[in-house]
Amino acid sequence: MTRQIFFQIHWFLGISAGIVLALMGITGATMSFEDEIGEALSPRIYVPGVPAGPDLSPDRLIAKLEADNPGYYVARLDWEADRARSFRVRMNAGEGRGRKQGQVDRATGAWLGDSSAEGFFRTMDELHRWLALPGGSNGIGRKITGFSAISLIFFALSGLYLRWPRKALDWRSWLVLDLRKTGRNLWRALHVSIGTWVLCFYLISAFTGLWWSYDWYRSGVTYALTGKVTSEGEGRRKRGGKPAPRPPIAPSWATFIRDNGQDYAWARLTRPAPGAPMKTVNVDARPQGARHLRQTDRFSYDPRTGALKKTDLYDRRPLGQVITQSMFEIHRGAFFGLPGRIIMLITSLTMPMFTITGFMRYLSRRKRKREAKALAAEAEAGAGTGPGTGSGDGGFLIVYATQTGNAELSARGAARALGAGGVSVEVVAIAALTQEMLRRANRALFVVSTYGEGDPPDVARGFARAMMRKRLKLGHLDYGVLGLGDRQYPDFCNFGVELDAWLAQSGAQRLFPLIKTDGSDSRAYAAWRRELVRLGAAEKGNEPAADAFRRCRLVTRKVLNGASGHAKAFHLRLEPLDGGAMAWEAGDIVEIQPRNAPADVEALLQQATPDGELLEDLSALREQLAAAVLPEDGMFARDGAVTLRPLSTREYSAASIAADGAIDLVVRQVRRDDGRFGIGSGWLTAHVSPGETVMLRVRPNPGFRLSGFGGRLILIGNGTGIAGLRAHLRAQAHTGRQGHWLLFGERERAHAFFDAELEGWLDDGTLTRLDRAFSRDADCGRYVQHLLQAARADVLRWVDDGAAILVCGSLAGMAQDVHATLGEIIGEERLEALIESGRYKRDVY
Repeated sequence: MTRQIFFQIHWFLGISAGIVLALMGITGATMSFEDEIGEALSPRIYVPGVPAGPDLSPDRLIAKLEADNPGYYVARLDWEADRARSFRVRMNAGEGRGRKQGQVDRATGAWLGDSSAEGFFRTMDELHRWLALPGGSNGIGRKITGFSAISLIFFALSGLYLRWPRKALDWRSWLVLDLRKTGRNLWRALHVSIGTWVLCFYLISAFTGLWWSYDWYRSGVTYALTGKVTSEGEGRRKRGGKPAPRPPIAPSWATFIRDNGQDYAWARLTRPAPGAPMKTVNVDARPQGARHLRQTDRFSYDPRTGALKKTDLYDRRPLGQVITQSMFEIHRGAFFGLPGRIIMLITSLTMPMFTITGFMRYLSRRKRKREAKALAAEAEAGAGTGPGTGSGDGGFLIVYATQTGNAELSARGAARALGAGGVSVEVVAIAALTQEMLRRANRALFVVSTYGEGDPPDVARGFARAMMRKRLKLGHLDYGVLGLGDRQYPDFCNFGVELDAWLAQSGAQRLFPLIKTDGSDSRAYAAWRRELVRLGAAEKGNEPAADAFRRCRLVTRKVLNGASGHAKAFHLRLEPLDGGAMAWEAGDIVEIQPRNAPADVEALLQQATPDGELLEDLSALREQLAAAVLPEDGMFARDGAVTLRPLSTREYSAASIAADGAIDLVVRQVRRDDGRFGIGSGWLTAHVSPGETVMLRVRPNPGFRLSGFGGRLILIGNGTGIAGLRAHLRAQAHTGRQGHWLLFGERERAHAFFDAELEGWLDDGTLTRLDRAFSRDADCGRYVQHLLQAARADVLRWVDDGAAILVCGSLAGMAQDVHATLGEIIGEERLEALIESGRYKRDVY
């Protein structure tokens, strides 16, 4: 609960303060080297050269400047030891808040002006401090930036808490950024990993930034560090009034130059407003090579005699005083020297990245919450006699949440096994699960998959939103959870974890600990089967209801984009070797049993047979290694049976229909960082040769089947997503249904997938419209969502006329953007109604 509260506050502040923080980061970075940039743009103003005559004395220089600028007095004069450099002067208006500042000639007092970038940096400063809103430091802008600084502190600390890894002592889990991730996974990796890198610097920026936002904060910090109390108006003098006497500065300045001038590269003379008495002459001097601008020693002189009254050396000040006097330098990193300034510059520039990645994650989450509530087929009784069969004593309610059908297969396999053991069951999709069903049931099993990066599958969105955000009274319920997921994601089986935790928090009692599997984990499935048997299932009969893998021959393999500089995509055709027919529908999924690259297997065998030693039955071992996850250290047991985990199956959308007599696939070749092919794509596109055997099976995918729909189709996809859409178009052409619309995104027009076939469907009327985007072509550069935006009126008209929408392709980017665009065109509520009625279906990966 605490984690959820922190998360909600984190994203709420992110969408409200994120833009302001991004602006503050950019403007702060812009001003990090303001002095250096200004001098580089206007060098003749700052370094005009050594003058022919001597320097004017401070008194003569001040007198000339005030005579040339009536109504203004010199409040600050910056002296430079290097005679090639000019002096800097600040002049304040005697009445009001007017101010002039710029460089002056040290020998003549001539006004040289300021850098050509001065106006730009003034704007940056106003944006950074109060968003350039009216009222300046007393306006609403200062309150907004102050609130944003507080938000940044919360972001840093709550983000640290929310991302706390399981292996907290492993530095890699904190700092390593995996750029191999894509889509939402990449947004999260950038957000949390880089956030950890810059956490300390953001805390420094935020805590020091509050110094100028709240007077109470400045006073409190000052008192905590120095033991002194400061008031809001301390150090300020009322302007105007009768001018006070002004003693000459010359005696004091002469003493400073005589005693210390050779030790310092820069010195500042400050003067109070004309109405305030000048009791001392203060000189703040900075030595050559100082780390930052506030690293100064102060010398106070008697203005009448020029005698030194007090010396305040930087190195002898208490640390608390040094910090309060150097708050600006700490804020911009200069307190830590040039490296500190550079680091603070870089971290400030990353601030917009957090706003962007935070918004992308937020929008992704929002879109997913608005997605399908019920895409599963209508629940049917597994071995019972009707609704409620499994609700009484001794029976089971079996609930499944599936994206592509695996969880449903496992759930129905469990139902058959329990039914064979004499246990009554009721099988229900999670979208149809109600509070009344849970209250009525005494025992329940949940078989749930995780989709994307730790999210519920489409069919479980509504349940997670409506049910899991509150606690029910389920003290009567005994339950077990089998979670299905993908181990490549950090939030492996996260929906199963969240469901298990919610049930426990609602008072339900675990029948067994949560079981997590990635689909090929034989140990996890064995544990699941043992638990089913313990609960009354038959010893056999609880395997998933899926067809057996069949031996198929690779007939042809054709590269679809051979001359392209991008990853190659292949069109494969496979036929069963036994000659028997294979039944499937458009939208179904082909599961492939991949094999390792032969070279990798042989390399491992060579390591296992040193000095020419031969293993018994080497051919059997080679076969076993080809189908197993190879050990990373190259070692495995050689005495007795080799115990290796089998390779996970790979899933591909069927690109053909049963009437074609062969299974077509579209596979993009994937390469790892080390240059080797991916397991599945490498096996299908490089290692197996035409005429050789591939083990596969076809699995129903109810979430992408049309289930007898006879209307027109709007088919949308990209890349290898053409496979699932092609199957549906072939099915429509086979039955003679015409008038459909395909919107498809590819990389290059010169290497368009199935171009001739698509043109043929246009000619025969199967397609009445074909819109394509080519993202890498200079004359196009669009994506499929842009096609939708350009055809808003037509999309809406087609939907009004009863068309169904099918989306196939990549989840990250395309599918999410398409979903958002459809929501804008059709309306979110209506899009959800299309999902519920089965007129909006997706096969995304």
